[in-house]
Amino acid sequence: MQLKHAFMAAALAVTLGACSDNSQQAAQEAAAKAKAAAEATKASAQATAQQAQQTAAAAQQAVAAAKAGDTAGAMQSAQDAQAAGKATAASAKDTADTAKQGAADVKAAADKAADAAKKDSSGH
Repeated sequence: MQLKHAFMAAALAVTLGACSDNSQQAAQEAAAKAKAAAEATKASAQATAQQAQQTAAAAQQAVAAAKAGDTAGAMQSAQDAQAAGKATAASAKDTADTAKQGAADVKAAADKAADAAKKDSSGH
């Protein structure tokens, strides 16, 4: 949600009608930060999804082994699933942290662009 608000702030800064080089550059920087934040968050989310798939696969192997009566295999697969689950949780936290940092970066850039636009409009 924070990232959405930051993108909206960046869009607002861009639409304020930046008429000087400073405000135009600040608006472009805000847009670039928004794009970079979105790309970083997307990449992190994809890594989390891959970890979740590994967790699910290990859990399915544990179930299959248990159904087949392979207690040792079921235990090993369950341990693998547990390890994969921990990795998934860590990856999800990284994704959240990436999104939070991206939102903060975008907000700072959007605020800078808005300030530059205000200075421009008051100077005309």
